[in-house]
Amino acid sequence: MSVFVAYKGRQLVFWLALIAYPITASGIEFLGPDTQLNGFVSQAFIQSEHHNFYGNSTQGSFGLTEIGANVHHRFHPQLSGSVQVISRRAGEMDDGTPRLDYALLDYRYHSTMNGFAGIRLGRVKLPVGLYNDTRDVAITRPGIMVPQSVYLEGLALRDFFLSADGALAYAHWFGASNHALQIEGGLAVPTRLSAQTRDAFLLDMPVNGSLRMDSGQAVRALYEWGGGQIRLGATGVQVRNRYHPQAGDFIADGRIDLDVLILSGEWNRERFTLTGEGVYRRLAAQDFGPLPNRINHQNGYYLQGSYRFHPGWEAFIRHDIHWMDRRDRSGKAQAQASALLGRPAPEHAFFQRHHVVGLGWRFQPQWLLRTEWHDIEGTALTPWQDNPQFSTERGKANWGLFAVQLSYSF
Repeated sequence: MSVFVAYKGRQLVFWLALIAYPITASGIEFLGPDTQLNGFVSQAFIQSEHHNFYGNSTQGSFGLTEIGANVHHRFHPQLSGSVQVISRRAGEMDDGTPRLDYALLDYRYHSTMNGFAGIRLGRVKLPVGLYNDTRDVAITRPGIMVPQSVYLEGLALRDFFLSADGALAYAHWFGASNHALQIEGGLAVPTRLSAQTRDAFLLDMPVNGSLRMDSGQAVRALYEWGGGQIRLGATGVQVRNRYHPQAGDFIADGRIDLDVLILSGEWNRERFTLTGEGVYRRLAAQDFGPLPNRINHQNGYYLQGSYRFHPGWEAFIRHDIHWMDRRDRSGKAQAQASALLGRPAPEHAFFQRHHVVGLGWRFQPQWLLRTEWHDIEGTALTPWQDNPQFSTERGKANWGLFAVQLSYSF
């Protein structure tokens, strides 16, 4: 089979050409038994009302395109390497420029019938929640869009939580009676964050300095029973950032501390899956004189039920909610405070609720067609890059979004 995929963005001509080699759902192994190539392509169409999401979606948008390829090579029974490159076009947040998603060496220093342990070095995927590791691959997500409250797709913090340069240690244990435990812990090296991430943390203030991550750690524990019938997890993330102003900036060299706790659970049966995750975030911005110090205690959660009613077909329903301040879930106090600071925003700018129904059809092992409808209240997680009017007004509180996506993976 021959596959040729070409996509052109403003700064991109991205080719995946695989000629005269068989493609299977498990990847391509034409480079030998120790090397495997995998990839994916997905294209979505989004139509929304009142507010844009991934492009000019109020007029209908094909602004969500994802292309990726990865290669895995085993150098030695205990040593392997993996690299993945991704091109993602998502409205005004991502322009399709290829980026290195991960590039790592994996040394498995312990392996027995009861488990294994190792360490990964390089650019590693961050262990966050149930879906962060593979959220770029459309067929591994619980819908066209991951739950917004936990995974923050619309706040320009997506790349911040995806991967980091550093080290990740991991250990897996397999116990009696179908019990299993997986623990991962990662350390990120200090680095300068992107301007987009800086603007998200600083609420799009008109500044030109740089935001640097001084330290970052993430730990995740996942327990499984019955070969995945029950999955329980907990994730902890701690990040310390410091802002370095440039001449002309009106704020000082303050710091932003972020602490995250995510609790996850999943129950799987032959035809049913029930998934839920809850998140708590503590975001502290300090020493940004003349601005006052502030601490936000954010909360959110989602619950999703999926039903596989026919071979290849799956329907789901999801309730997804996020509060910018768990002590002010209506947004009233935050709206009043924003007016005092000279940046007035309505109450619905400080929370967002999604009620989602969706349908998926895997008509071939490598092909997946999905569609979903979002009934939304609030705009706290709606991308301001796609909605420049948010700088002066936050539009309507109640709006909706329809999406359809076709995905191919090999």
